[in-house]
Amino acid sequence: MALDWALAETMIAIGRRPAGVVAAADYAKFVIEPALPPDTADLGLQQELNFELIAALRPRLILISPFLQRLKPTLDRIAPSLNLSVYEVSETPLANRIAITRELASHVDASQAAETYIRRLDALRADSTARLAKLQRRPVLLVSFIDNRHARVYGGSSLYAETLAWLGLESAWSKPVGNFGFETVGLEQLATLADVELVAVEPVPPDITYALSSSPLWKELPFVKAKREGRIAPAFMFGGLPSAERFSKLLVSHLEERWI
Repeated sequence: MALDWALAETMIAIGRRPAGVVAAADYAKFVIEPALPPDTADLGLQQELNFELIAALRPRLILISPFLQRLKPTLDRIAPSLNLSVYEVSETPLANRIAITRELASHVDASQAAETYIRRLDALRADSTARLAKLQRRPVLLVSFIDNRHARVYGGSSLYAETLAWLGLESAWSKPVGNFGFETVGLEQLATLADVELVAVEPVPPDITYALSSSPLWKELPFVKAKREGRIAPAFMFGGLPSAERFSKLLVSHLEERWI
């Protein structure tokens, strides 16, 4: 079973159905795909795990992230737990997420399936970069809106920035970001970014959309004035390879429409 969505989606991608997943009721809202099997047990929130249910399901292995390391002694009394983090620094884009996929697969007898999946992603990358090479490209600014004055910008080891680099695209944000690969900034801090393409990841609440449309500050940003801003559907920002796959497909399709 998986007490982390990045590990849960990775299991599903390599053909192993988790018996239970943390906060399974919300998985479809935030992770979206690959879909969680309908009979997957909901193990409760990370802050309120249902230990009785976990024990009753008699798992062979419990997958956790560093956020739950403090619970490892308790979980190990039920079944061996494996701690894997998608946020370890790697030398090449998505390398850590690829390594985690292989390590997880080795524990659930799915190494061959993992290699097949990784080869499929290699093919996706080759196709995507070929499609992007035909376009008039510019640096991409990846954001999600907090309100009509603030946004998260993504860089570093974030899934969004790593996928951007994996596709051979340039990030428009070169300033430092936090440990999870994003930084919260005021929109005025984006005013110096001129020839860039802003891509906002949904959801963007309707009230923020309305507030932005009437904001003098937003209207004066160079990329807004040049009509180089748009949005893509949600992709899980704390995800593993399957979320990177979803994000890359959404991003490439979006840029093909924008960079004609």
